[in-house]
Amino acid sequence: MKRAMFAAATAAAVLVIAGCSSQTEQKPEQSKGTGSTDTAAGTVAFAQAYQTALNGQDWQRVCQMRTERYRKGTVETCVAKLAAKDAPVASSESESSEPPLRRADGSIIPPKQTPSHAGPERPQFGKVTASGWVTVPAIGDHPAGAGVRVEYTETWPDNTSTTRLALRVITQGGQRLVDQSVDIFTSDETHGNPVHDALMRG
Repeated sequence: MKRAMFAAATAAAVLVIAGCSSQTEQKPEQSKGTGSTDTAAGTVAFAQAYQTALNGQDWQRVCQMRTERYRKGTVETCVAKLAAKDAPVASSESESSEPPLRRADGSIIPPKQTPSHAGPERPQFGKVTASGWVTVPAIGDHPAGAGVRVEYTETWPDNTSTTRLALRVITQGGQRLVDQSVDIFTSDETHGNPVHDALMRG
């Protein structure tokens, strides 16, 4: 009789331990879900920081935040290309060295005013917002990663427009990097997943 009672007590103890073990094994799944949320939030923040740096002409940071494929070479080469592309175009030496036109009486004819862009050479950019995190598969040379929507306004002297872009963010070497940036068209907006559709155009 004592043996039977001991066996029953032992079985009950085993069930209690098993129950505790089962509850303990569920914690990693909950942590995994939280980690996924943190990853999504971190990726969205990264995309926002990248576009803010790009709009602010922080070429060093922009190139460091791109994949080698996207920047087409080293960080230094990427910085030089972006800086040269954004540099103002100076008038050629031949144009500036031309002698002034004169009238018959010897007075100088004022040069004709050439058309020039009114206002700043670059627009004023509004604050960048980022949202719409989605997973995107690989396509062409672009590896699988996450898609994020970034949006901001561009204000010129005579108009203001809104730019909407989809960024492909991948993880490479333990760090996030931008590998693709494409416009989100109105046609993309008509579907349920504009960020995914824009990035999957290639």
